[in-house]
Amino acid sequence: METPIPAARRKRRILLGIYGAVLLYYVLKQVYFAVWIGGFPDQLGHLSYLAYLSDHPTLFPDFRSIPYGFVAGEREGLAILQFNPNTVNNMIHPSLYYLIMNLFAGVKQMGDGTYGIDIMRLRVLNIILSSSTVILAFRLGYTRMKERGPLVHALYAMAIGTLPMLAYVGASLNNDNLAYFALVIFFTGLLRYSEGKEDLKTYLLVGIGFLLGSFAKATTALLCLIMLAVVFVMSVIRTKSLKLILNKYFLVTLPCYLLFLIYEIWMKRTYGAWQPSLLDLSPSYYYTTVFYVPPEERVPMTLLQYVRKFAEGIGYSWSSLYCHNAEVTRIMKNLAWGVIYWVPVAAAVFAGFRSLFRRDGDRLPLPVALGFLGTLAYHFYSNWKGYPVSGYLGALQARYYLGMIVPFAFVMCSRVVPLFEKQKTLGRVIAAVLIVGWIAGDAIRLVIFYGFPAGA
Repeated sequence: METPIPAARRKRRILLGIYGAVLLYYVLKQVYFAVWIGGFPDQLGHLSYLAYLSDHPTLFPDFRSIPYGFVAGEREGLAILQFNPNTVNNMIHPSLYYLIMNLFAGVKQMGDGTYGIDIMRLRVLNIILSSSTVILAFRLGYTRMKERGPLVHALYAMAIGTLPMLAYVGASLNNDNLAYFALVIFFTGLLRYSEGKEDLKTYLLVGIGFLLGSFAKATTALLCLIMLAVVFVMSVIRTKSLKLILNKYFLVTLPCYLLFLIYEIWMKRTYGAWQPSLLDLSPSYYYTTVFYVPPEERVPMTLLQYVRKFAEGIGYSWSSLYCHNAEVTRIMKNLAWGVIYWVPVAAAVFAGFRSLFRRDGDRLPLPVALGFLGTLAYHFYSNWKGYPVSGYLGALQARYYLGMIVPFAFVMCSRVVPLFEKQKTLGRVIAAVLIVGWIAGDAIRLVIFYGFPAGA
């Protein structure tokens, strides 16, 4: 007679099965995007930056000297990249991500002023990085929500694993992937702090996460800075002291923040702006690009029209695929599916303001909510302010925020889902509808309507 499996061990197996299955789905989805979909945004810009750094490896690049390249055929199984010397690259990002990529998928000098790049290898490296982000996120769910039932864990895993654009970016050469990875590390530290673990490990996770994120993307730096500011204010109000920063642990991690400050000071002194644009680097070239629309060709836009345009751009690009494949965009750009992917965001924002008004001492939801809303507000303001200058209404993309799906999903499942504990049937129905909707609206929909065309 077989010995019955203890309930705890059985539940552990079920949870590991859930997270393992969703991780496998996430990896296979990235492979599908990398091999059969393609059309990744800004790929040539990223490839050009990568090739430039193979000759000039530095954390402080001369952005004015980084040209834009184009793929001039294939040789020895490598894509041949050739620079256009009359251009300036618009990828004005910190170089850390590209230096890391060069370590593992070095660019080959072809001897005639061109560079050989193994694009598929780069995609595999990014799939590994993106999947590592998801693994860290799933570890948080598994270790921090053990008291919750399997359905809650499935809800958490699916909220992350089925977000279409997260895996799509993950399968491409894109510095956003390092930013997403950094955000999970940062949030892990934030979560430990909310649990009362104000120790060296917490400070290291927050500091390292911030450093990696800020050296990956400016938007990530702003997200983290706002969250840190909210945490600091909450700590001062709660303790009526500066103990959060007046301790040995903060002193140990202070270099993480000083390095970011040094980099920003260098940017400001070198290019005249904390986050320079193509206009700051090369005005003469900027006026010849698509990023500048002559006054006579501009479409007048009121603030209300801009609000609508901004909401549409952020809304669709969070829940669909922003890419250079028109048919894929058409299939994935659907308002009905789009709304369902915003549920974790809405839940996290609701939990944030609920904790503020209830004054219940919860130190997690409010920084997450205000970090997102504050960065989004700056995004809105800077684009609107720049429109009269450039006439170009771009960068209305939510992929800058996709790494926040981890804290959004966690707050939803750990803070909002418990509110439905007394309504078990209703809660299960809502969770099931969300999970089915997320799966059906993700890559499954694309496979059904687009299939597996030859090549990406």
